[in-house]
Amino acid sequence: MRAVADKNYWVRTEHGRVWGPYTLEKLERLRGQLTDKAEASLDGQNWQPGASFPELRDLLAPARKIEKRGPEAQQQAPRISKAMAEAFGIKDAPKEPEPKEPEPKEPEPKEAKPEKPAAAAPKRASKLPEPAAVPPPPAAVPDALPESGDTAELSPVRLYALAAVTNASGWLQIELDKGRMLQISFRRGAPEHLSSDDPDLSLARWLQSKGVVPADKALAAQEQAAKSGQDIVSVLFQMQLIPPADAARLLGEYANYLLDRALATWRGRFTFEKDAPSPPGAFPLGAKWTLLAESVRRLDVPKLRARLGKRLLRPVVRSGGLGIGKVEELALNAQESRIYASIDGTKTGEDLVKSQDQAVTLRLLYMLTELGHLSFAEVAEEDTDPELQPVKPDTPPVVEAPKPPDNAGRAPAASAVPPKRELPRTVRPPPTQQRSAPPVMKSAPPVMQQSQPPAPPLRPPPTFVNPPAGETPQAAVQRLSALLERLVAADHFEALGMERKSASSAEAKRNFFVLAKELHPDTVSDPALADLRTVKERLFSRINEAMQALGDDKKRKEYEEELDGKKASVDVARIFGAEENFQRAEILIKARKYKEGLELLDKAIEMNDQEAEFYAWRGYAKFLLSQDRKASYEESAADCKKAIKMQEVCLPAHLFLGHMSKVVGDVKLAQKCYHRVLELEPTHVEAQRELRLMGKK
Repeated sequence: MRAVADKNYWVRTEHGRVWGPYTLEKLERLRGQLTDKAEASLDGQNWQPGASFPELRDLLAPARKIEKRGPEAQQQAPRISKAMAEAFGIKDAPKEPEPKEPEPKEPEPKEAKPEKPAAAAPKRASKLPEPAAVPPPPAAVPDALPESGDTAELSPVRLYALAAVTNASGWLQIELDKGRMLQISFRRGAPEHLSSDDPDLSLARWLQSKGVVPADKALAAQEQAAKSGQDIVSVLFQMQLIPPADAARLLGEYANYLLDRALATWRGRFTFEKDAPSPPGAFPLGAKWTLLAESVRRLDVPKLRARLGKRLLRPVVRSGGLGIGKVEELALNAQESRIYASIDGTKTGEDLVKSQDQAVTLRLLYMLTELGHLSFAEVAEEDTDPELQPVKPDTPPVVEAPKPPDNAGRAPAASAVPPKRELPRTVRPPPTQQRSAPPVMKSAPPVMQQSQPPAPPLRPPPTFVNPPAGETPQAAVQRLSALLERLVAADHFEALGMERKSASSAEAKRNFFVLAKELHPDTVSDPALADLRTVKERLFSRINEAMQALGDDKKRKEYEEELDGKKASVDVARIFGAEENFQRAEILIKARKYKEGLELLDKAIEMNDQEAEFYAWRGYAKFLLSQDRKASYEESAADCKKAIKMQEVCLPAHLFLGHMSKVVGDVKLAQKCYHRVLELEPTHVEAQRELRLMGKK
């Protein structure tokens, strides 16, 4: 057992994410994030199914399966007993395999005795269940982007999310209004390049609209690009129309502009070319889920309302975790988190729009419904047939009165009255046959009382965030900062002011809203109190994290099991924050902003020091920033070598070490590094070019 505990494992998820090298004890932190589709390795190179390692089987959870419902299953009516159906006049009740009996004859009007039926009929009519909001069946998430289709059925937002969650690589082409095309180049699920053949969406036209390039020079650049066949970006650089220091920022803003245009396209065709290479000059635009959320926040509100249409009149329900990706990855702001937390399945879309900010609510509803995290419930409509309507308590039973004698003076009025019809067969039989209630109605209340014991009384709401009388803003900052330090180190129960023994989802939600009234950053409206608003934002984020874990019974049970097992839980928020800082640093380094990129890399390593790629990029950034590169070579190369020691298959570490060795004159080490890069990725263009320049094939 000691030998197994000392082993180091590499684990690769079905999405290509590699963790390790970790011991078996450290792999316990990933419990719940690994499925039976994960692979494991002892050297980081030779991969085997994770189930082939007996010591890892306990960590691998079954992959989630989403079953499709057929049309018959979706339209199947609720099952009720035959006796209840006859009592309430429901014709569409399922027939039981019983021998048919002759239907009793209807009593004559003169024999009807309304006294006792009048008292019994409302009793049963009042227990008839009201039409409820029925959530639609969850749609199955495709395994990959389809090769082609219609954007009216699969919106560009959903196509983007499918590419992000499946780590797809290739070209997604979306047809615009005028038959033009807009292309998004994905690499491992993240957009790296956007372009369009529409002249109105060209880079030169966009730079002209921003006032960066004059109109005459923009036209000259387009003409030169058309004559020479060069890329418009290269022509703009040759003509010195784009400042080099602002090039990365301008190209990033232009890509976001095209992404906004793509997500706003709702009619047309799309095609996806899998594994198509990225165009020259492509670079990561940022965190893929953050880019999607920011782009949706810029969509036109009237068009979104028209897109949602009559669905806003239905109740909004949650999907139960069956959406594309995770809501946490979208980095919702405080206002969006508050709207999402208020969705309980009873409010319609219009109710949410009226009670919250219209623009924010509509954009959030559109994004989360397209990703499958929310849906609009299907409301069961009442039958309008008067024969099937239950008798209201204030209305006497319908009994046909004796026909009055003919009167010539009232003949015109009698013609306007609809003809009398016989009692419907669904009306209760005479009291001698059904004087007592059906057995189902008598036995139902005791069963409900036994299965649902009364909930324990809620404890008083927390008061530890309430300010003292006459508190100044400076004193509030000090008090809340100390509170933040305490809540960060505390568990979720303490963060919401709850006792673990009596905790419930209802108490968690109530305490969250009580605390949010004081800690929400929108309570600080004075721009001069930026420090107070900042500390409230962090406190609100902390209690929101606690509510997400304790507001659901299943998640609270899992969290309690983690506390009982004293497991070192993984701080997912810090891991995602480190990854976001790394991606931003990568963009800045490629844009030659080495100092800013190096600061973000240090933050990423501070938040997650188990990523080899972070050290590789930090060493290369130090080398590029240094004035004396030979003097800084040892320190910079040490970071790359540390990355290789942590994960030998870290491709950037070998590549950057080769670049640095070449600059300082160590050609032999540089060639060795480039050959190792080609062993890991035979089609690596940069390593092939460097070997050719050094006279090697």
